[in-house]
Amino acid sequence: MHLAETPTTDPATLVGRNVEIGVSELLGQPAKYYMKLFFKITDVDSRNAYTRFNGYSTTREHLYRVVRKHAQKVEDINVFETKDGWKLQITSIAILNRNTDSNIQKKVRQIMVNHIADTAKKSGVDDIVKRVLEGSFQRDIRKLGSKIYPVRFCEIAKIEVIKAPGK
Repeated sequence: MHLAETPTTDPATLVGRNVEIGVSELLGQPAKYYMKLFFKITDVDSRNAYTRFNGYSTTREHLYRVVRKHAQKVEDINVFETKDGWKLQITSIAILNRNTDSNIQKKVRQIMVNHIADTAKKSGVDDIVKRVLEGSFQRDIRKLGSKIYPVRFCEIAKIEVIKAPGK
């Protein structure tokens, strides 16, 4: 699949560069304007550069828009290992309907961590990214968290690749 074009005088200098592309451009879905994927160039062959997944993020404006007065933000940053050997640092955010005490926040955070860890153990990085892009990952966390306290919004804010297999 063709992602982007980049000028260079020597193709060998492309190896190691990062390419950022909006999900709305990639999938042709304007509603996903706030999502960005990052790819790292790993190999170059004449006029083609080959990439691997290197991260995902949402825009700050999107997250700022959902955080409101009198609502509780529960955030978690953790490192998870996938079934296929990738080590990912995943930042997840849940917005609760009202300000809550720390007990409820801890329980919701624990549910987020457990769900992400279980999913990572059972699936590869491709499946995780696909589920994040279609929103099913966030819906699952929201449903599970709402059993403790009503969760208004849930988002995977960032995925960073700590270690890719073979590296």
